[in-house]
Amino acid sequence: MQDTELLDKIEKRVFKYQRKQSSIINNFFTIITIAIMSIVIIWYVNFILPGQENDRKQEQIKQEKYELLKKEQEKRLEQIKLSKRLNAKS
Repeated sequence: MQDTELLDKIEKRVFKYQRKQSSIINNFFTIITIAIMSIVIIWYVNFILPGQENDRKQEQIKQEKYELLKKEQEKRLEQIKLSKRLNAKS
């Protein structure tokens, strides 16, 4: 009888110890995951977002320059047409 009780106590202790160790490991991986996610979020906010904003600004500047050049080209074509009409009348 005592042997079975002793074995039961030992098994319970071992089982409780294994739980404790697995919960420690689980907590460790949870902390590591939180740390990695925090680093990734900080990296994203500090490096990726400003880069995307700069890309958008550069694209907008390129578009404005393109539109300006297109307007200048159209204006130049109109001047050429007017010049040709005036020279044809003379």
